[in-house]
Amino acid sequence: MDSTFNPDTFLNTETTEGNSTEFVPVPEGEYNGAISAIKPRSTDSGAAILDVTYDIDDAEAAEVTGIKIPKVRQSIFLDITEQGGLDMGKGKNVQLGKLREAIGQNTAGKPWQPGMLIGQVARITVKHREWQGAIFADVKGVAALA
Repeated sequence: MDSTFNPDTFLNTETTEGNSTEFVPVPEGEYNGAISAIKPRSTDSGAAILDVTYDIDDAEAAEVTGIKIPKVRQSIFLDITEQGGLDMGKGKNVQLGKLREAIGQNTAGKPWQPGMLIGQVARITVKHREWQGAIFADVKGVAALA
């Protein structure tokens, strides 16, 4: 957050300008992305999801979006056991496994926690999707840095 922001001044600020009403998504393509945040959540239907937020290190993406450090999100659906833990069975949690593999954290026998994702960097593929007339940029693939 900008340290020059003053909440009291803001509440008394007057403008004659209109605000932007459309988000400018990160262009489709491949980028180096650093994981800056993770957030587990569940849907109304009970599906478990891990939202992974990446900071994009790309001058062109920053210029196009008008954001100094553009962000994109990967929503990983999680397979959960009846006990509430990650299902480590064959064919389960493949998206999470691919992410962990890309950042060198998918080694059997080595302790791992989701918080270890923060700060890791991967090569990510960004694709666009449309929802209710708006275009969103999502992470559709991850790979190790070359």
